Amino acid sequence: MAEEITLTIDGKEVKGERGDTILQVCQKNGIDVPTLCHFEGLSDIGSCRLCIAEIEERGRTRIDTSCTTPAVEGMVVQVSTKQLNEMRRAILELLFSEGNHYCMYCVASGDCELQDMAYRFGIDYIRWPLLYPERHIDASHKYVVMDPNRCILCRRCVRACAELVGNHTLGVGGRDSEAEIIADLKLPWGESSCVNAGACLQVCPTGAILDRRSAYKGKKDQVERVKSTCLFCSVGCGTELVSRDNYLIRVEGDWEAEPNKGILCAAGRFEPLYDEERTRVLRPLVKRDGRLEETTWDEALDLVAEKLGDSDKNALGALTSARATNETLELFAKLFRGIGVENIGCLEGPIAEPPEKEINLAELDEADMFIVVGEDLAEDHQVVGFFVKRGVNNRGARLVIVDDKETGFVPLAYRWLKPDEVEEAVRLCDAAARPAVIYGARAGEELAVLRKELAGKAGFFWMAPATNSRGALAAGLSGAFNAEAAQNVYVLACDDGKVGDELLARLKKANFVAVQSSYVEPWAEVADVVLPTVIWAEKEGTITNLEGRTLKVAKAVEPPAAVKGEAEVLKALIGRLGS
Repeated sequence: MAEEITLTIDGKEVKGERGDTILQVCQKNGIDVPTLCHFEGLSDIGSCRLCIAEIEERGRTRIDTSCTTPAVEGMVVQVSTKQLNEMRRAILELLFSEGNHYCMYCVASGDCELQDMAYRFGIDYIRWPLLYPERHIDASHKYVVMDPNRCILCRRCVRACAELVGNHTLGVGGRDSEAEIIADLKLPWGESSCVNAGACLQVCPTGAILDRRSAYKGKKDQVERVKSTCLFCSVGCGTELVSRDNYLIRVEGDWEAEPNKGILCAAGRFEPLYDEERTRVLRPLVKRDGRLEETTWDEALDLVAEKLGDSDKNALGALTSARATNETLELFAKLFRGIGVENIGCLEGPIAEPPEKEINLAELDEADMFIVVGEDLAEDHQVVGFFVKRGVNNRGARLVIVDDKETGFVPLAYRWLKPDEVEEAVRLCDAAARPAVIYGARAGEELAVLRKELAGKAGFFWMAPATNSRGALAAGLSGAFNAEAAQNVYVLACDDGKVGDELLARLKKANFVAVQSSYVEPWAEVADVVLPTVIWAEKEGTITNLEGRTLKVAKAVEPPAAVKGEAEVLKALIGRLGS
């Protein structure tokens, strides 16, 4: 337990812990200190100077930034004197004069921390000349735009990129009045090493970094926020879904959520809103004369129930996406086990249950060596990749890739080994105090070697192949699906678009295929009936992530009028089939 210390701040005796900064002591004691460059979870650099404090120590008084000054036993501090506030006002005026902060036309007006500070200190005019330097907007990035005219060089984005994502793409180029945020060695942002995590966007206090899709679509008092869980891989990152008038504006990371602590990848933050090009199913569809045509819910459900109920149980098959919630998967198992179906599986393929004792995601931040087996962290489970990047780039940990495939993390690796060279990975672990083995679905016999040789030394971390793999395992839906034997098939596809060509080719040969899906693609040529269902932002329930955490999925927007929830459709079929 940390040692307690006592300070006097603004004439009041307060408590803190040894190792705290003055700002941290103030925050713990409800003392409001203005800041712009400070952001919880990032290192403090004192660049904005707004958190300045008068510090009396050893008979001397000095002014320093409270975010970078360690608190010391017996220290006497003032944070809200008239002199300090006059200095803060002058600093703010200089910030306004150095850029182009014409709030009326700024995307962040109403959501800007700099603007808030101007109101707080009563700034209604600027005493200094307005410089309006010529700074060119960088709109080369697919998802975000960088406007250096609005930038105050707080460097939050630089620190978030380096400290949270471990990518070190952003930095500061130029000097004095020409200093600005740059990507790599002043490459266009869209051509840089950016991995589209979007942490820079979320921590920016002004309108310098803006989201292309959500710009001007709602200020903080006009939007609704719902905390939920990302459904685009098995990490289960905490999210905040931002909507207005039942329209989803953007996705942000939830800074308080485990296991990601606010960090998201492109697959969770941007791609669902920017890159979804499939056709939404808005009403039930039935195939007539080779074409899918709209019909009523009763007709579609009656047809599905008739085909399932009259079929030989040995010819029935049921497939589900492991993107479904725990509650839906349990209901799916109840329905099809209830009518005697044994040929049940996941669209993602068989899921092997991992050993019980494995490390969690937070422990990767303590590893001094990573062995990644059968997994490309640049493509899948990217947030886990950020943990690895933080270890390699920020703490000097070693990375060893054991894979036949050249993954996106090979350039970062100390060694890239083929599976038959796994013994070399074991040897390299001799110098490591806390090695971690991260393994994916493609891991083969080399994983067994690592388990045997590194037992008791290394921690193992399973990259569950599907969003709710553990939920599918718990519901007994993780076995192999026999596509050859299935003649009448029901598919709970959710909003999943990752379906193998081989499976689709086999389903084309089936007598009858009913698909419960949010989108027409890739089912148009396969399905005899399509039952519309909700997408990720419209569903609610729970999932179980790769660590075994049960996480809440919350609805941010209402689905279209004729679209039913996953469980609602299954319950309707249970009623018709009597299972």
